[in-house]
Amino acid sequence: MSTMDPADIPIFAALEPKDRDEILGYARRRSYGPGDVIVREGDRALNLYIVIAGQVRIELAGVGQVSTRGPGEFFGEYGLLGDHGRTATVIADDEVTCLLLPAWEFRSLLDEHPKMAVPMLHEIIERTHPAPPTD
Repeated sequence: MSTMDPADIPIFAALEPKDRDEILGYARRRSYGPGDVIVREGDRALNLYIVIAGQVRIELAGVGQVSTRGPGEFFGEYGLLGDHGRTATVIADDEVTCLLLPAWEFRSLLDEHPKMAVPMLHEIIERTHPAPPTD
């Protein structure tokens, strides 16, 4: 299983290397096995998760799987930005490694490094309003 270089994570692309390295200094690396529940819908939001290896699936109660995330993609931002519980359950599809940014650090980093917010907002908009299929 290949692991994404944290320097190549899209939400950090607009940052200076020293700023990116500072942010990565706050992150913890955590691995999950296939089928492991990473976050559960309704639980308290404690971290932003950035997938650096493997794939996770996003499930909603009563609906089932609604999407997936892979290397370079993130999840957990809704609960942190809205300061409420998790809006979905996230399950490891295979061997998964994530970088975890604690909630308090994530909010502080957005204040200190607003350039980080722009690619996040683009991703959130794309998730909620995907481009129509082309023929």
